[in-house]
Amino acid sequence: MPRVSARIRTAPTHSALARSTTAALTAGLLCLFGSAGCAPAPAPQPSAPAAARPDLRPSAEPLLNDVLRRIDEHGSVLSTVRGDLGFAGELAGEGRVRYADDHADVALRGTTRPAGQPPQPVDLAVIDDVGYLKSPLLRPEPGKPWLRLGADGTDFASKLLAPALGQVQDSTDPRATFAGVESATKIESSAPDQVDGTPATRYSLRVLTSPAAAAAPAPEQRARLQRAVDSGRGEIGYELWIDERGLPVKFAASQKVAQAGQVSLTSTYRDWGSPVDVDAPPAEEVGAFPDGPLPQAQPPR
Repeated sequence: MPRVSARIRTAPTHSALARSTTAALTAGLLCLFGSAGCAPAPAPQPSAPAAARPDLRPSAEPLLNDVLRRIDEHGSVLSTVRGDLGFAGELAGEGRVRYADDHADVALRGTTRPAGQPPQPVDLAVIDDVGYLKSPLLRPEPGKPWLRLGADGTDFASKLLAPALGQVQDSTDPRATFAGVESATKIESSAPDQVDGTPATRYSLRVLTSPAAAAAPAPEQRARLQRAVDSGRGEIGYELWIDERGLPVKFAASQKVAQAGQVSLTSTYRDWGSPVDVDAPPAEEVGAFPDGPLPQAQPPR
């Protein structure tokens, strides 16, 4: 009969268990206190903020520098203005613009159409940054059909109407919009176009409000841009059409104007360099409203 050998497994002794437990505890303590080879994985570090995406749109500075130089060289222009003056209604008129070193004098004659009323004649002028307005809906004083609207005026009429009148001036003068902020303006897009049969290039321009507010030389322009920054508006868009001579043939602007609401105006230009007369109305025809709200205007019978 063959011999069968059997191996008998014996349970570990108490001393063996103690040695095993002691070794495990020792290894754990060494790891806990950072011994070589047992250091814990480093805690995850907060990721760095994503870098701002570069603005790859081309700068409008070379384009605008050339356009503004050509405007200064010609010095005057005739324009047609169409658009919306907010609470004052729709505007349609023919204008004259005379450019000076640091501002533009503007005169416009046309009609406004307040909501629910027929079109009413209107004359306006901005001379040396002082506005004048004449409308049958506004009768400041007997025999004095013109109302003076100072940009810094404290009377009710100036506070109500001067911002919209200033927007009319800016919308007829691309120089007022872009001068001093050329480097803070981007070309969103450009494409061939025509304006009244004239070949032109249409540029969609975006003024970056934060750098523009820092660069703007004119106080009113700087304040307007800073208000846009404070309201969270990072860019302001404009449309500018340039003809083959490098001169504007059309300009579209839309702005939210204090007291007036949304003002959207489009100007088309012709006869650059033509002599124009832009004069303030005679002093004896300029009146003022008394302090307090404007009287309820009624259309003429």
